[in-house]
Amino acid sequence: MAEGRWQKGKCLFFLVFVSVLRAIEADRVSLPIGWAAPSGIQTAVEVFVGYLLLDAWIGNGDRHHESWGFVRNKPTFTSGETVHLAPTYDHASSLGRDLSDEQRQKRSVEAYANKCFSAFYSSVDDKKPLKTFDLFYQVAHAYPQAAHIWLERLESVSRANILTIFSRIPNTHISSIAAEFAQKILEFNQYRLFTLRESLP
Repeated sequence: MAEGRWQKGKCLFFLVFVSVLRAIEADRVSLPIGWAAPSGIQTAVEVFVGYLLLDAWIGNGDRHHESWGFVRNKPTFTSGETVHLAPTYDHASSLGRDLSDEQRQKRSVEAYANKCFSAFYSSVDDKKPLKTFDLFYQVAHAYPQAAHIWLERLESVSRANILTIFSRIPNTHISSIAAEFAQKILEFNQYRLFTLRESLP
């Protein structure tokens, strides 16, 4: 589905984002099974734009080649095989989860958020993957209508909504320092994404 190359005797899989988008389009992939799309979102690749917006918002650096995919339904007597974009999953590498509370207290949220890398490359010649924000920036300009729709959905998420979600997490699972740091990441990235919207056609 995407391009790769060999290096130092090992197969390193490079997710070249243009190739991934073309694969989703070329295979005529349908929307996720049993999911009602927002008005204006009609294709699987437009849904995937939403996945990449989510990654940019939460700082998810783990959407590698095993963290997205297709669901294939085998043909039956009445219909042929269908292929659907899988729901988004595996978002654990986000919101500063790799830091200790001591590191969270010392680190700038802005500096941390600005260094979140995706698992996607612009080309196989690149040394480093794109940052999550830069990836969405490029994809948003390729699919501006879908990007506007997903950004509008993001705008409907308030601070109160986020606080309510974090308040439901037991303190045995997350410290108050980690929860505050994660919420600041969401707030900062949300602002950056809304600023990006001004550059879209």
